[in-house]
Amino acid sequence: MATDRKVEQATRTMLGHAIRHELDELAALMRTAENETQVGSALLCLMTSAYIAIEASERWPTDADLREIAKNAARPVTRLDIGEQEIYAYLSRVALGSETPGDVFPAQSAVTVPLYATANLLVAFRPHDEDWQEYLDQIWVATDAADRTSLAVLPALMFRAFLESASR
Repeated sequence: MATDRKVEQATRTMLGHAIRHELDELAALMRTAENETQVGSALLCLMTSAYIAIEASERWPTDADLREIAKNAARPVTRLDIGEQEIYAYLSRVALGSETPGDVFPAQSAVTVPLYATANLLVAFRPHDEDWQEYLDQIWVATDAADRTSLAVLPALMFRAFLESASR
């Protein structure tokens, strides 16, 4: 999924406003963003949240994994109006499920839940020695690399991951 740099920058800016709890600035940016940018940002948030959940679980997350991830993500310092149940529903039903935010959340929350959940996940699960933006860069670079890679390498990657985990 090659992403437009304009969409990436808008998403990064929105996430920054959310993380810093600059809700007026976030709302203004969201009001002025073109529909294509809003859709692209929602997809980037979905992909970022799914990546974090998979990485945190070190496998495809189970329901118990997602509940624990949501619990941890509901505690960050962002002070955003999003709770554990909303994060869990977003991860299980949207990011790693087959539903859309509009299927799961009321209209007024269908736009903010993906953004707030992603902001909290970035803050909660970033490596402790990294800024959230560095972690976001890592995720987007990895996703771009995966998009350019044939799925035929998946068994080799799984074996490499096995070898690395066995050597720890």
